[in-house]
Amino acid sequence: MLHYPALPYLIAFAALMFVFRSMLRHHAGERLDSWLLGWTFLFLHFAAQLLNISGGVWGMGIATVSLLSLDLAGIAFIRASSRFDLLAARSTLLATWAVALMAYSTLAIWGVERVLPYYIAVAVMATSITALNYRMRARCSAGDNVFSFMIGLALPVLLGGLIPRDQMGYGINATISWLYLVAGIRYWQRFEQKSTGVLTAVLGFLVAAATFPVGLLIEQMYLPHLKLDTAVRNIPKLIIAVGVLLTFLEEEIGRTEHMALHDVLTGLPNRRLLEDRLENMLERAERNQLRAAVLMVDLDGFKQINDAYGHAVGDEFLREAALRLGSVVRKADTLARTGGDEFTVLVSDIAQPNGAEILAQKLQQVLDQPIPVRDLKLRVSGSIGVALYPDDGKTANELCAVADADMYQAKRHTKTPSESPSISTSSVLLPAAKSRRV
Repeated sequence: MLHYPALPYLIAFAALMFVFRSMLRHHAGERLDSWLLGWTFLFLHFAAQLLNISGGVWGMGIATVSLLSLDLAGIAFIRASSRFDLLAARSTLLATWAVALMAYSTLAIWGVERVLPYYIAVAVMATSITALNYRMRARCSAGDNVFSFMIGLALPVLLGGLIPRDQMGYGINATISWLYLVAGIRYWQRFEQKSTGVLTAVLGFLVAAATFPVGLLIEQMYLPHLKLDTAVRNIPKLIIAVGVLLTFLEEEIGRTEHMALHDVLTGLPNRRLLEDRLENMLERAERNQLRAAVLMVDLDGFKQINDAYGHAVGDEFLREAALRLGSVVRKADTLARTGGDEFTVLVSDIAQPNGAEILAQKLQQVLDQPIPVRDLKLRVSGSIGVALYPDDGKTANELCAVADADMYQAKRHTKTPSESPSISTSSVLLPAAKSRRV
């Protein structure tokens, strides 16, 4: 006889499996693989519930599949929620721990009365997870080490305390609760920004972990006649699914917004984001009566690098040049890529009278150094234009026009690179009009 209340959950997790399988086609990654694996095990759990066979070998087999699926789902969720890959640390140790955990659950499901097999399973779990902790030390932070060590000790102690009791089956539920609690904490630690999706998923994990101890407390201490319905225990799993999907959706929206406002090659702000920050900088400068500046940097001779060595080398050169320029720009300021070989720097809250010129000289110095790309040492010349607020203009258009004109004036004074870009000299000259301020 089928247990039809399990059918909606079976359908829901079948849909989740389809969704995550579709996501894998466009965003292949181990995180999605682990989530898909977790949903698959939950699908097996509800499929076993749907069969609703009690008693006999078949009934015990179905119960074993149902409960072990929850164990395996919890392990998959822990891996998916962790900042680092547990399998990369030591797959053999993790597999040993998982097998010992399932062995304990199987012994309890089948009602094995001898205590020794339980102790053996607990000992294997403690040994393998403690060894895994040492393997992970080089891969994660100190906080993660402490927490993984706690997993290795607390779970065997918890189970070991339950083994001598008459009702050894409590160890199964305790194991599942512990796995979901660990997954929830790992999920919380993984994301610096606690978004709606993260909070929803963590809530689902914590509620799923609490159903066993809360149910035990209600049934044995306060309301012995009250039994938690299966649906109450299943709802948190749906909350987890909703939270995880929300998190992935929020991450995808964040990536899309980042791509719309940043240069794909260098990761720097693009012209659209630069214009917005320029307007904000000028508003703040006017409000606080401060000076600001716009610097335009053009890499002369970059075309020769592309022609001589190809676009792949040219792209690597641009990425390294962006890093060089960014190393001398303050975090409060903005370095943007506004063209193929053009960069723009916004300098806010200038305290020194010649602060912009000092920065221009630093930019010139880093451009003077050859940039290693593969087996080459490439060097280009650069031209820098400077426009000060409010000296050279009070609007974004005025400042950009002055900086652009100064850049082209500097370009006319720049020495012509030699024919070989890999050994060409670099000479970045400030315009004569600006040199009076240095």
